[in-house]
Amino acid sequence: MSASSRGAAPCDFELLADRWNLRSDLADLLAEAGLRLDPHVPVSTLSGGQLTRLRLLALFARPAHFLLLDEPDNHLDASGIDWLSQQLARHRGGYLLVSHDRRLLNQTSQILELSEQGLQSARLSFDEFLAQQAEVQAARSTSLAQAVRSEKAAARSLQKVREQAARRASQGRRERGSQAKILLDFKAEQAGKSLGRVLDRHERGHSAQVEARTEAAAALAAVQPLIMQWPEEIERKGAAQPLVITAASHVRWHGQRVDLVLQRGERCLIGGRNGCGKSSLLQMLRGVLEPETGSFRINGKMACLDQGLSLIARDLSPLANLLTVAPTLAESDARTRLAGIALRGDRALTPCHGLSGGERLKLGLLMVLAQLPDLLLLDEPDNHLDHPSRQLLTQVLADYPGTLLLVSHDPDFVAGVGIGKELNLSE
Repeated sequence: MSASSRGAAPCDFELLADRWNLRSDLADLLAEAGLRLDPHVPVSTLSGGQLTRLRLLALFARPAHFLLLDEPDNHLDASGIDWLSQQLARHRGGYLLVSHDRRLLNQTSQILELSEQGLQSARLSFDEFLAQQAEVQAARSTSLAQAVRSEKAAARSLQKVREQAARRASQGRRERGSQAKILLDFKAEQAGKSLGRVLDRHERGHSAQVEARTEAAAALAAVQPLIMQWPEEIERKGAAQPLVITAASHVRWHGQRVDLVLQRGERCLIGGRNGCGKSSLLQMLRGVLEPETGSFRINGKMACLDQGLSLIARDLSPLANLLTVAPTLAESDARTRLAGIALRGDRALTPCHGLSGGERLKLGLLMVLAQLPDLLLLDEPDNHLDHPSRQLLTQVLADYPGTLLLVSHDPDFVAGVGIGKELNLSE
């Protein structure tokens, strides 16, 4: 009656059924998932990591169900990955996991790899699978080198036979004046047949070697690392000036004062649990949000790669997007850069809404590189990336000569990038 007097509808009681301890049960579940939330807070106010945990919590509430999980580790902090790992280990209904997180993949009993060659299965740990892939790449590199050598040898043999044929033809013309025509015709016919067979055999052999080299190159390209790099020399203006960032007592950090001074070339990790305001801080630096008090100043050119990849126009092609941020770049150079991230031919002209999340992220990074920024803001850039792409991203950021402000929950990725300091918003 008291619930009815407060305005509860009859359908609310049907939804509740006999779960009279729902309030305490929900509080326990939220606490187990590391969610410090008011159960009545609108879902639209949650961070990406908090929303991911909440959705996973609803899935794991069905212990007998076979789960389909599409990159569930995206946006989760370190404690969230720990919690997800424990939930997967306890889940008895089975699951199909799409992920690039090494720890989660090593928990599985089977690896399914989807590539241009189709779907391949391996009952290996993920670490063993990566080692196997490295062996495949090495073997294909060796095969290509051998095919190139064989093609060159076949080309030399073919050229030698052609030169021999030319000499015989020249010699035959000189002999026409000294021998009877019947004898000359007979000799010419026999020599022509013999040399023709030899030449035909060498031409077929050379064609076969060219085909073998082409196939070996295609096989290697399927496992070849992607290519992306900074220009060798980047002009830096005002290199002596520090990049200064100050935001005092901003409510998004629960009254915490955030002071940060970055010198040029420094690399800083913005750490903290899901929902503490990491993405909001980057939005403030971009000018999307205003600090309630305090100020910030950035001396230099800034570029940002946010979680939504807002710099990419989804209706434009990768080529058009790249030329938009780098209008002085020649189209041929732009196509070469896109080919380095496997966007070749028609793929470079396809609207970006048809690309995968990983392809869009690599395109976004390529667009950021083309702007040659002094300060680079990256909000969980390792999301959606497969292992080769993550290796590429790690190397590109490790080589980045400017100042880096990074949000990431992957300790291996953070270590590979070379982070030198951390601003933890949870402390």
